[in-house]
Amino acid sequence: MDIDSGTALRSRPAAAPAGAPRVGAAERDRAVELLGDAFGAGYLTKEEFDERLDVAARARHRTELDALLADLPPRLRTSRERALRRARKARAARLGVRIHAGAYAGMSLLMVAVWLVVGRATDVWYPWPIWPILGWGVGVLGHAIPVTLAVRSRERRNNSIA
Repeated sequence: MDIDSGTALRSRPAAAPAGAPRVGAAERDRAVELLGDAFGAGYLTKEEFDERLDVAARARHRTELDALLADLPPRLRTSRERALRRARKARAARLGVRIHAGAYAGMSLLMVAVWLVVGRATDVWYPWPIWPILGWGVGVLGHAIPVTLAVRSRERRNNSIA
């Protein structure tokens, strides 16, 4: 396979400073999202957006991406980061509820199994597992209800803004 290195070198953008870190696909995608937000908010014309999009897709160093975003309002970047942070917190809160509910269900089944084994062995059938199951259930509900309500109200607020 023969590659014409002269053509490849001519098509490359200007060399970045010696210590400039390279960018990956995720950073390019983030820059494209910010450019899309800027275009949607009216900070860029269609021509500027297309031109910057092309440069962002070919960017190899962070300095190239920084130059594309330098003249945009900083609140565009912070609002997107804030939204991502909120989404991560909501996912973590939901995961915490799922883990709590799973541990509750597993321990409840274990207590019922112990109750059945002990009841069969001793022929005493007092339903003692109901008390820890009810007590822990109150704790699980006390965790799940506020998380669910908070996440839903935040989603409703975000949907009404958008």
